[in-house]
Amino acid sequence: MTVSDTQRIAQLPTSHSALLYAVSLFCAPEWQHSERRRYALSEMRLERGADRTIELIDLLRQSLRQDQASTLWGDVVEQLLRLGNSLDALELHTRTYSATPQQTLCVLLAFDVMPALGRTWGFWCQDEALLPQMPEDDLWFLPHQDPANPDRLILPVEKVLSWWLEKFDGPLDRLWGEYDDERRRTLDNWKSGRTTPALSKIMEWFSDDYQFSHKSSDEAHLSTTQLRSLLLWARAIEQAYKDLVGYLTPGCSPNDTDPIRNKALQLIELFRWSHEATLASHDTSVERERTKFSAAFPRWAKSSVFSAIAANENGDLPAPETIGQFLSLMLMSMPDDNVLPDLFENLQARSPKMWMPNQERLGEREAVQATIENVLVTWGGDDPARQFYVASGLEKLRKLPRIDEFEADLTYLCALDALSSGNFYEACQHAEKALELCLTRSIGPLKLDIAKLNFSLAVAQDAFKRASAERSFRILCKSVQPRDAARWKLGEGPIDYSMRLAAADHAAWFWDNIVRPYEGVEIEAPLQENSEIIRAYAGLLWSVASEDEVRGFIKQFRRKLKHKLRDVRGDTFFTISSKMVADIAPRMRQMPTYPGIPKEPYELANLMAATHLKLASLLPRDVLEARDYLKQTVLMLAADRNDVDMVKALVDRLVHDRMRDGINAQDALGRTALHSAAKVGADRCFEILLAAGANPTLQTYTGKTPALFAAEFGRTTIFEMRLKCTAYEIGRDELKRAYELAQESAENFKAKRKDYAIQGYKIAGRIGFQRIAALALDALGE
Repeated sequence: MTVSDTQRIAQLPTSHSALLYAVSLFCAPEWQHSERRRYALSEMRLERGADRTIELIDLLRQSLRQDQASTLWGDVVEQLLRLGNSLDALELHTRTYSATPQQTLCVLLAFDVMPALGRTWGFWCQDEALLPQMPEDDLWFLPHQDPANPDRLILPVEKVLSWWLEKFDGPLDRLWGEYDDERRRTLDNWKSGRTTPALSKIMEWFSDDYQFSHKSSDEAHLSTTQLRSLLLWARAIEQAYKDLVGYLTPGCSPNDTDPIRNKALQLIELFRWSHEATLASHDTSVERERTKFSAAFPRWAKSSVFSAIAANENGDLPAPETIGQFLSLMLMSMPDDNVLPDLFENLQARSPKMWMPNQERLGEREAVQATIENVLVTWGGDDPARQFYVASGLEKLRKLPRIDEFEADLTYLCALDALSSGNFYEACQHAEKALELCLTRSIGPLKLDIAKLNFSLAVAQDAFKRASAERSFRILCKSVQPRDAARWKLGEGPIDYSMRLAAADHAAWFWDNIVRPYEGVEIEAPLQENSEIIRAYAGLLWSVASEDEVRGFIKQFRRKLKHKLRDVRGDTFFTISSKMVADIAPRMRQMPTYPGIPKEPYELANLMAATHLKLASLLPRDVLEARDYLKQTVLMLAADRNDVDMVKALVDRLVHDRMRDGINAQDALGRTALHSAAKVGADRCFEILLAAGANPTLQTYTGKTPALFAAEFGRTTIFEMRLKCTAYEIGRDELKRAYELAQESAENFKAKRKDYAIQGYKIAGRIGFQRIAALALDALGE
């Protein structure tokens, strides 16, 4: 594929690019060009992108002088977010084939955005016009045919200025209190539609400093602030209209009234139809309203241009996937490379234009898609010779006409083929290339499959590669299911934490569904509970293993010591075995003695713990520092289980090997081993860690220190130890917050205990919270 071919393949707008464009119509964000580009293409880091989105919405609010708490503004923001989510969903479910960018935008606006916007505006205006004094009522901002000249359109700025100037009292050249020839000429240009007002001019000439007089004092007139806001809206809509005309039909004048030449007028007519039908169907009964709205459109319109907003017999709107499939079908059958579709045969008669697809192109594309599906079915089958059939299918694909439109599909299939051949490196290369293709074109639902594969490959190996994982995760987040969003805690914590929770899900899915070795190919899988290393270590635990035997075990399985489990949270051998011993040993110590068993359960439990401690003292440093997907270390896990012996053994290793950072390691939420000990009330573990030099001032992502954890869970002894720590003095702000946490828990103890019990945590008694509150007050000197 040549560079020009690649550039021809169109992308649907993203929520970010649409918001950035909308804001640019009202105000200019002060970002570098490269940063604006990265944001518009959704290439910015997730946290930074979210911050920029909030900044853009706030810029829009400020430019329109909107109160953040106003009902209308809240509704506007909600509609913006809905439109953004819709665009993101359509991006993932629409394939553009070789449609030009103009064709893609025209189809998207015609069959989804414009009707939806008209319906939204109709709901806003059902009860009363937002600006009842304006000519044309609610549709004043649409281009209108000039009554005096049918071949000319009146644009929004002219409409507003003409209406306002008619109400002005006095000579127009004295609007600003003195003769100003420059402003008069500029206003004339604005009124004629020849130039669109500059934002700076509107802000300067219609600032709150100016008070304009009107002919009649009996009727309500717009204030200068309202007028400025109205001009900003008119200016934004006019500029957007001109941009649309210039983009869809280069060379066509925005004042051209012929809808065949000026395609933007056909899109505006869709907006008008949808708005009128919404107003006409207004009813107190939801069922009757839906029936009226559906009946307002002819059958051909409901199954084409209004399909995205026409509810079915159950009152449900089509899902984004369904709309995406419809848009894909339209783009798949575009009749000509450069021609935009006509939506109407005659605007006045409101009759449809017959759609004439290019049958040759349609057949070629369907043949490629059928072959792709056949290769996927073969790859997922059980035929011992499937490697040969997949290779044959790929070779056939490469020779088909229009395969250039399916380069991402072909690359994805090559990645799956490489995986099944046991070549992880080659699979990663293909997957990376497929992801790059995802980011430069619209390829429909395959984008999700490629993102999922790429994300899985980023976590399938021993190390979690955040940089490569996040690019894929951004795509996955655009179509995340509610149950997955809840499980990954999206929006509840740092995005890194959510990614790592998602990593565990995808690692399990990857090894269970995607890694399908061909006949005779062996692929080394991650650890499982029945892995050889787990079985061998279980034998060591039940015996009185000597130090030499433990060393021999380490030497035998050196390569697998850092491998992660395919599921759960990416545990390594050492993290999972540490959890296992910490959970089993205490239970065994409470078991009764059984006749015929050579060793007492209590003795066996002690032997297991002793063997595991030997392992901890002999394991290589990199194994001790290995983390699961949540960046948790064995030291954190041991403190969380109140495993005093393991905490002491690990601290001795870390201090002896000068691995002080290991004591202060933070997980994906910013928690340290001290936080873990404080949360569960592991007093002795906390004491050992403090004595070893652990830093009690480190904070979680919510700004909580171990002392605040102690106050939150009622751990009195731990809080007292923290107060006595002279190496790191506790600050007044931390003490005040600790007092507030403890006092609140003491006052609402029963509700707090119930809340934490639901989350699986056991907190201290009310007296513990009261004691911490008193200690904090005393330390504050109050």
